[in-house]
Amino acid sequence: MTTGASVLSSIHARLQSGDVAGAARAIADVVRAEPANGAAWQLAGIIRRRAKDAAGAVEAFGRALAAGVRSAEVYNSLALSLEDLGRAEEAAAAYEQAFACDPAYLPARINAARLAAAQGDLAGAEAALRAVLAEQPGAVTVSNALGALYAEAGEPGKAAAQYRQSIAAVPGNLAATIRLGLALREDGRAEEALAHFRALAGRFPRAPEFADAMAGALIECGHVAEAEALLERTVEQSPDYFPAHRGLARLAHEYGTGKDPYRSYRALAERWPGEAAIWHSWTGLMLDRRDYAGVLGAVAGARRALGGLPELDLYEAIARSEQGEGTAAEALFARAAPRLGGTVLVPRARNALRRGEPAQAEALAAEATRADPADRFAWAYRGLAWRLLDDPREFWLHDYDRHVEQRAVAYLSDPGALDELRETLRGLHRAQAHPSEQSLRGGTQTEGNLFNRSDPVLRRLREAIREQVAAYLARFDGAADHPCAGYAGARFGFEGSWSVRLMGEGFHIAHIHPAGAISSALHVSVPPLGAEDGRDAGALVLGEPPAELGLGLGPRRVVTPIEGALVLFPSSMWHGTKPFRLHAERMTVAFDVAVRR
Repeated sequence: MTTGASVLSSIHARLQSGDVAGAARAIADVVRAEPANGAAWQLAGIIRRRAKDAAGAVEAFGRALAAGVRSAEVYNSLALSLEDLGRAEEAAAAYEQAFACDPAYLPARINAARLAAAQGDLAGAEAALRAVLAEQPGAVTVSNALGALYAEAGEPGKAAAQYRQSIAAVPGNLAATIRLGLALREDGRAEEALAHFRALAGRFPRAPEFADAMAGALIECGHVAEAEALLERTVEQSPDYFPAHRGLARLAHEYGTGKDPYRSYRALAERWPGEAAIWHSWTGLMLDRRDYAGVLGAVAGARRALGGLPELDLYEAIARSEQGEGTAAEALFARAAPRLGGTVLVPRARNALRRGEPAQAEALAAEATRADPADRFAWAYRGLAWRLLDDPREFWLHDYDRHVEQRAVAYLSDPGALDELRETLRGLHRAQAHPSEQSLRGGTQTEGNLFNRSDPVLRRLREAIREQVAAYLARFDGAADHPCAGYAGARFGFEGSWSVRLMGEGFHIAHIHPAGAISSALHVSVPPLGAEDGRDAGALVLGEPPAELGLGLGPRRVVTPIEGALVLFPSSMWHGTKPFRLHAERMTVAFDVAVRR
């Protein structure tokens, strides 16, 4: 007997509520019992992709197609999953199949253009979207996609102009209204963004996404109290809009409001204790903030309200591991693993390192890299395991001589160039404390993507750095199974860019950049060594693992910072900085590079 649509709808509802693991378990039961149920396999693909199991999603969508569910929607979902695996050519072919099924299916047209842009064909992607707009002038989703294309390409000014066209066509289009404000902020026009939000606030009085975006503009313009009041109203009106709760927590930490950062989450959990999504969101925030005592308290409350969800074992395992209870954490990881699959691999590998079990850590991290070759944390932990095991593959992964390079940005040696850059950056540092989920301690970080701003000082810097990155990538000509294989001559873009300003004893704890392929720090201001500073004060150290793992391993390379020079290295390489004693400014521009092979 084939499972009915109502059952599949109930499973989909679990997914939409945030219970990804529960939905995965339920759909697994269905496809196990009914391997020819195409609709169930399609839903399984959607769930697996949400669970970050791209390979499993590709399999599921393939099974749906084999069972006869040949629709533009399935081919589009298959293409997205292939993109997740870095299989761009196969993804493009799947989008072509979606067009063949239904040429008017806009998501596939939009996603195909986005893929083309990601592969470096911005002109082709733009032309494809404009062709759709010529066919369907009122297709605001396509107009918005074109705006997003410009935004991703680092052209927020063009993005803003396109979103204005979307709003002119459909004044009530919420997505275009929000994205216009975000594009203006990204372009360094925060006051203009705030004026835009204020002018249209009456049009969207109960849209939490609008309020959240407006709060960001208020914060950037220095109206912190007004932003806090807006977010307070938003969590009252839309208690299930979790970004507003996270925004309140961020304000409490970075802007010193003096209020409990979790107050809105506490109220939610007290009012609706049986809603799993509340506990997942709250606990996720505390994990990001490294508030492990808070995680344990929330997990205890969630268990009382929800019972023994495997995700709670995972959350508790991570927290106990970070508090030094490695044996208890391993028991919890082992209990959660059969039900959560690949989600457990990387944190369990980290715990294995902490417990002095490098062979187990290597096996777990190896499984994670096979499932997702782009998992930077899995490679980073695998590298540490190899180091502890005296395995020469440590230096195959990270060659600290060839893969780390310090390069001068030539124009910054021109008279006044560094001073001009410093003054531009100082004007963008408005927070009072470091973001709690980031690696810096004792400093601040700028908002948004620095290289997307139209400020001519930052645009000149971006293009100069682009030249340096292109030259650096040429050194990666290694084996095909290396995570950096194919970088030489590859197209690339900036995944993120920001400035960090440290004062006093500020420093960076050891960390990696999971969203990038290559990472860098350009040193803009380097303080002189004080009387109490050691020789390596303020230095960039690479290869030294996080201190909390207790491995007792020092750095593999120490780089003395030079003003006007950047240091480039693979994003999976552990790096941090040594603190300095002198109360002086240390300012950098950091960025991640996404390589399109």
